[in-house]
Amino acid sequence: MRRHREETSNGAVRPLAVFRLVLCLLIVALLGSQLHAQELPPAEKLHLAEYLKAHWQSSEDYVVSKFAQYDIVFIGEFHRIRHDPLLIQALIPRLYKAGVHNLGIEFGVYDDQAQVDRLLTADKYDENAARQLIFHHNPAWGYKEYIDIYHAAWELNHSLPKDAPKFRVVNLNYAGHWQALTGERTPEVMRKVWYKGDPDEYMAQVVLHEFVRRGQKALVYSGKHHAFTRYRQPRYNFEEKKFYGFGEPRMGNLVYEQIPAKVFNIVLHSPWPSKRSYNDLALPVKGAIDQVMQGFKDQRVGFDVKGSPFGLLPDSDTYYAVGYEHFTLETLSDGYIFLGPMNEYEGCTVDPLFVTDQNFTEAVAQLDDPEERKQVKTPADLIRLMQEDADIPRTFRALRQ
Repeated sequence: MRRHREETSNGAVRPLAVFRLVLCLLIVALLGSQLHAQELPPAEKLHLAEYLKAHWQSSEDYVVSKFAQYDIVFIGEFHRIRHDPLLIQALIPRLYKAGVHNLGIEFGVYDDQAQVDRLLTADKYDENAARQLIFHHNPAWGYKEYIDIYHAAWELNHSLPKDAPKFRVVNLNYAGHWQALTGERTPEVMRKVWYKGDPDEYMAQVVLHEFVRRGQKALVYSGKHHAFTRYRQPRYNFEEKKFYGFGEPRMGNLVYEQIPAKVFNIVLHSPWPSKRSYNDLALPVKGAIDQVMQGFKDQRVGFDVKGSPFGLLPDSDTYYAVGYEHFTLETLSDGYIFLGPMNEYEGCTVDPLFVTDQNFTEAVAQLDDPEERKQVKTPADLIRLMQEDADIPRTFRALRQ
């Protein structure tokens, strides 16, 4: 199933064996986050808290402030956590006020860009058109909070003077030919799925074409792994505990190679995979950030990682440390956003009109799991699967404090 796959360094995924999945879930349920948490010494906890007090910025202020120095800001998420796309919606008018008129998103097809531009400048907002834009990229991504990113941009544009520059949401991705996948995910088959080439390279070229070469600033919103810039993702066999080197560059890596001084990476707070299994989730940097944030009433904050005390926090148990002799938070990202403790995280809302009798056949054909194509018999089945995928309290149950 989509929610129980291991993501490799080039974005390909493969289903987990039933036995391994059940065993992993039992271990996580029994041991919970204490398996990875490590109590901070009081002096270090105080030092980190004092740093936050001295450099406190709201999450929105923090993102906007980075455009004073950088042209492209990547912001990477876990996926389907409700407050993450809501943050992006809230940022749109703030970005515009700061002179940033572009948002790039992983969740749409670049070939549809003319339709996106028309939608965001139309006199009347077309909800069905917005649904179709997301559907074209992924028929199992019917989450209202992502679809409504278009509406937030339309609302801003609708409020601007007639001759003012308009805010753009730029779809960065393309839709794979998932019909070509009928069994094992061999390299030959996946080349047929990704018929336009590696999706990270594709998205990077769109970022360079639409923003960098036109001299325009942009916030780029995607999954955390696509957004990596300085950090290179390891190729790792979890069963054999074997490191095979670093994978192909991700979208952010490729853009960073072109303009290293003008790119900044921000990670949104979410669990990290451990070295035991990609689906064995743990609190980042052994729970250090969560421990520090317990001392603050207002917990919506953005802060620097690179060059700050937070950047020195180590975590040798995470998958992200594979291949790195001295892995710390600074190895992974430049900045960080904390929007609340994980026991308060909610999943995204499935739009009940996303899959209908009219588009159901197309939706099933484009599902990225051949087994799911056989199991999904009605639009209600697919809506239910999307709801299960967005059940963040269940996914994070071992981390809830």
